[in-house]
Amino acid sequence: MSLESYLPDPVRSRYALKLLGVSLLIVLLITALTTVTVFQVSDRVRDNQLRSVETNAELEARALGQWIDGKQQVVRTLSNHEGLTPVADDRTQATLTTELDALSPETASLSIVERSPHVHSNGTTETIVASTDSQFVGRPLSVTDANWKPTVGFNFEDTDDVILSLVYTDGDETFVALASPMPDGEHVLVAEYQTSVRAERFTSAINGTDTLVLGGYTAYVLFDENESDGITPYEGDRANTTIGRTILQSDPTSDIHGAVLTDTEVKGYYSVPGEKVDWVVVKEVPRSKALAVTDRVQRDLWLVVGIVMAGFLLIGAVIQLGPIRSIKRLSKQGNAIAEGNLGVDIDRGDRNDEVGEVQSAFDNIRAYVETITEQAEALSRQSFDDDVLDADVPGRVGESVATMHHDLQQFITRLDVLNRILRHNLRNQLDVIDSHAEVLDESEHRAAILAATETLAGLGTRARHIDHILSKDPQPTRIDLADRIDAVLRDVETDGVTVGTSIPDDATVVTDAEILTTVLRSPLENAVEYTDSGVGVSVESTDSGCTIEIRDDGPGIPDSELEPLATDQETPLQHSRGLGLWELKWGVDELDGDLSFVTDDGTTVVIRLPDLDST
Repeated sequence: MSLESYLPDPVRSRYALKLLGVSLLIVLLITALTTVTVFQVSDRVRDNQLRSVETNAELEARALGQWIDGKQQVVRTLSNHEGLTPVADDRTQATLTTELDALSPETASLSIVERSPHVHSNGTTETIVASTDSQFVGRPLSVTDANWKPTVGFNFEDTDDVILSLVYTDGDETFVALASPMPDGEHVLVAEYQTSVRAERFTSAINGTDTLVLGGYTAYVLFDENESDGITPYEGDRANTTIGRTILQSDPTSDIHGAVLTDTEVKGYYSVPGEKVDWVVVKEVPRSKALAVTDRVQRDLWLVVGIVMAGFLLIGAVIQLGPIRSIKRLSKQGNAIAEGNLGVDIDRGDRNDEVGEVQSAFDNIRAYVETITEQAEALSRQSFDDDVLDADVPGRVGESVATMHHDLQQFITRLDVLNRILRHNLRNQLDVIDSHAEVLDESEHRAAILAATETLAGLGTRARHIDHILSKDPQPTRIDLADRIDAVLRDVETDGVTVGTSIPDDATVVTDAEILTTVLRSPLENAVEYTDSGVGVSVESTDSGCTIEIRDDGPGIPDSELEPLATDQETPLQHSRGLGLWELKWGVDELDGDLSFVTDDGTTVVIRLPDLDST
């Protein structure tokens, strides 16, 4: 007895379940090995990414340290500029302005301040004698809001010394200042630098990285890549963040660096080198981007699992070549159906596996083809009431047959309407011509004949226009409804009738311009012709299009005129007097719209049009 005989009947009857069982055992083993590998590799890659973010912070810190060193050299050199002579105010002012223009964009101002070299100062009371900011001149140094370090103040060890202030705010901006004494020993050159401008030069190895500079004494934000203002607690609560707590608990002059992994971010930090600098650069990277490599490694490893599974499925497909004989038999039966032999029998037998399902599918296909054939024959006979047309055929084929049924029936019904209207109106007008032609010598009869022939000509013209709009494919374009209605009204003979409009300036609709013009002209001409006191036109925009209402207080359209529109056909007892209403209805149909009439008090024509590009 084979091993397969011990399997349950549901499994024995389906090849897929047999293969699935074997494949699951193998895939579970591979998945277990892959999971262990994923965790090991992910840990190593994560550590490397953390070090990478920390290295990025180190590089930025060194760049910021070089920036400070460079600015110190610039200030030291400018303090010895021969053009900066405090006693020559005009020359000094011009030199300061020229030098400011030549410096980098982050330089906010240059000022010369009086000082007493032998008096200890905190840098607030010294008078500014020259400055690129004219409002500073003659005022104490405190006007700049520069905050000199309490341990140093505004004091210098010698004439070559340069001091660095704390980062401070002035209005909504943050600054840092550098100062160096001038050769006479009684004046100091002070340069202010805007930290937000320098922050724009921060660079990062990973897109989406935010760069901050924290104060080494306070863990306050001094530079911010995304904000111009600073001097705010780091992340709102500096003592409860790993980086903020590290800074507050460390010696400000010590080397501080490391990396932190949170639920949402990877953060690397590194202190800026330099004896007089106590800043710490922080790089904040979204976890999804910083650990993208880790995620990619995980995806690749799981992809290996997927490939292995696909391989087993492929092997399963090869194993299933057992039912080849049945498939060949089904192929012959399918070819017979393809050749038009719908009487072929599909031998299903008692199979309850996948092959049996294919046989059942072939049988269904044959039945559907038979139904479609019978429906096509009914349509060719124009037997639109045949019960076979009510049979449901799924999919695109069924939809196409249903559309063909609807379109063919509608086409014939249009033809019928046109035939009845033309016969009725032509007969009536020809009767007028015949009756008045007998007394052609009287002018009033001649006028009647001319009017009748003019009516016939207009009817023919309108019929040709209807044929044109029904045979064209709509060309959607966005149309300004106020402009379009005004243009139609200019073509309509109002003969002194007042036409009031209520149309929003931004009312638009995406539809065919030519058909829309036809749809608007027909009811406007009718309203102007039959109104007693005036016509009203209003437009309301909707989420999917617009609603247009055309109102008049005339006698109203008779029910006998509207009933044929509701039934889509004309009879000897129910027919319209012309093509105007049919032109309106068919035009609205072509635009996928909806048409309705309110005739309680006069006539209100309601036209609802969708945006064609959203249907």
